[in-house]
Amino acid sequence: MASQNVSKTQAKKRLLRFLGKNRLMALATSNQNKPWSATVFFAFDRKYNLIFFSRQDTKHCKHIRINPNVSAAINHEWRDTQGNIRGLQITGRVSRVSHKDFRKQYAVFEKRFPWAESFANDHVLYLIRPREIWYIDEKLFGHFYRVRVV
Repeated sequence: MASQNVSKTQAKKRLLRFLGKNRLMALATSNQNKPWSATVFFAFDRKYNLIFFSRQDTKHCKHIRINPNVSAAINHEWRDTQGNIRGLQITGRVSRVSHKDFRKQYAVFEKRFPWAESFANDHVLYLIRPREIWYIDEKLFGHFYRVRVV
């Protein structure tokens, strides 16, 4: 039986596990009222920041330079073993990782994706700081009910 009275601490622990089971994120950007979405590989830290690697000449990176407000959906591993639906809906602000923070953030990304080094010459590291994370977990919260975790 699903419980809508799950503590925020329990939900956050489940959120981190869910992030760990997923590798791809649909990233939505916009510029001049024209939306765009792209699928990117992501890593994450304990503060739920999302880190991705991309070329600066992509449409989504061009949008980010003009409008850093983004949304994302993570739902590749969208059913658990019992068939319960799960997913994340996120809004946040994205920026290129600074030189000062690069080593730390790159280490997080490279630990998850050892192939990152082969793209280092033409990719840039970006960090999304979430403003909102909505977690859908049918087993925890009930059928199609979502909970704001961040």
